[in-house]
Amino acid sequence: VDRPALWWPSSLGDAVLHDLTVEVALGDDEGGAVSDERRLRTGLRQVRMRSWITSVNGERIFLKGSNQGPTRMALAETSPEDLERDVTLALEAGLDLLRVHAHISRPELYAAADRHGLLLWQDMPLQWGYARGVRKQAVRQAGAAVDLLGHHPSIAIWCGHNEPMAIENDPAMWGDPKALRRMGLKALAAQELPTWNRTVLDRSVKRALEKSDSTRPVIAHSGVLPHPPQLDGTDSHLYFGWYHGHERDLPGLAAAFPRLVRFVSEFGAQSVPEGDAFIDAAAWPDLDWDRLGHTHALQKPFFDRHVPPAGYATYDDWKRATQEYQAVLLRHHIETLRRLKYRPAGGFAQFCFADGHPAVTWSVLGHDRQPKAGFEALRDACAPVIVVADRPDATYAPGSPLRLDVHVVSDLRQAIGDGEVEATVRWDGGERRWLWAGAVEADACIKVGAIEMTIPDASGSLVIALTLRSAVARATNTYTARIADSAAPSDRIRT
Repeated sequence: VDRPALWWPSSLGDAVLHDLTVEVALGDDEGGAVSDERRLRTGLRQVRMRSWITSVNGERIFLKGSNQGPTRMALAETSPEDLERDVTLALEAGLDLLRVHAHISRPELYAAADRHGLLLWQDMPLQWGYARGVRKQAVRQAGAAVDLLGHHPSIAIWCGHNEPMAIENDPAMWGDPKALRRMGLKALAAQELPTWNRTVLDRSVKRALEKSDSTRPVIAHSGVLPHPPQLDGTDSHLYFGWYHGHERDLPGLAAAFPRLVRFVSEFGAQSVPEGDAFIDAAAWPDLDWDRLGHTHALQKPFFDRHVPPAGYATYDDWKRATQEYQAVLLRHHIETLRRLKYRPAGGFAQFCFADGHPAVTWSVLGHDRQPKAGFEALRDACAPVIVVADRPDATYAPGSPLRLDVHVVSDLRQAIGDGEVEATVRWDGGERRWLWAGAVEADACIKVGAIEMTIPDASGSLVIALTLRSAVARATNTYTARIADSAAPSDRIRT
């Protein structure tokens, strides 16, 4: 008998499926009457994860992903076409992985992922903190989830519980710094100290998943920082530029604490969608912020921090600025993580992909699937081959040094031979060029060179353009900065 073909994620090969029929026949002899049968479509593959680096059928793969909640809030009313569309849009964005975030979706989503070769990270429907009485029910549901979904080759990872902390999520507290500080301290304590949710509930759910399915990696919980006694932790949720810090802070964290970027499964910023009929734009700037917070998820205190409405004369200007901010954050977070490919990053899952209802959220697609600027940024940053530089500072003083390492990141399963990377730095009245040539191995990230120069005395824009040319792949990228007026003090900000 010929060996059946293997199922692969789309970035590695064809998603080959096989039909399986199990029959129960009456009588001792062959040919007896069939009393019951079950037909399943499945695929043959092996998934392994070690140190947050995943392999499928022995092939290592850097997972580029996103989180997806229910396709529609009224999930039972969602059409099969809508569920399949989310899968094809994820592939269009260059993703390998969709995290089915804290819910079980409709059967059509899993069937579509099987057909199109999209990997799924499947959460159990456990989010934040629970009382002690749910453990038996959660364990039962973990086994039932495997029975229901285990035949789908697209499911690569099981996860027992998302953010197993008792988090207060009242929009009224978002504008209260003291309340936010208390919430942050409680969440940190819940991460570092033993708790019933993390220590008892999640361990039980993980054990139930492993008992029911020994063929897939199982993550007990998501978004847990390193904590005693092993100081290991899990995947990270890092909302630089939204809940904490500056959107430029991720590279510094990665350099100081590499363990925290092994797999970043949530990051992003909110933005206003194109389909915004639920917002009374004519009332600008006096929108009904309370209603938008309570019914449409808008978090105004964090917009006030990063894209303050008070700074824009019109609603359309602010809306565009929110999308641009989200796009910039996503692009540079993803470039940073891809530049750390396998050293130590095994992948990422941006938060989030598409809305299930009219809302202002972290999604890159609105409830009507109109793309935001973040969708294009996601797609460009997730291209199979990218050429990237260290992100330049926002502003440089004349005479200061500029040094940016240049990398090529390739997810191709074949080497790029005789490649050529050209870098050009332009300013008002001049430019400099660098050229590097060589090969890029398959599935690799390599440093090809460094841009080194002194910033000229020419105020205005500084543009860094990169181009990769080869017979196998072509990629471009552009960064912009500003040269300060030599007569003005430098307002250089952190990288």
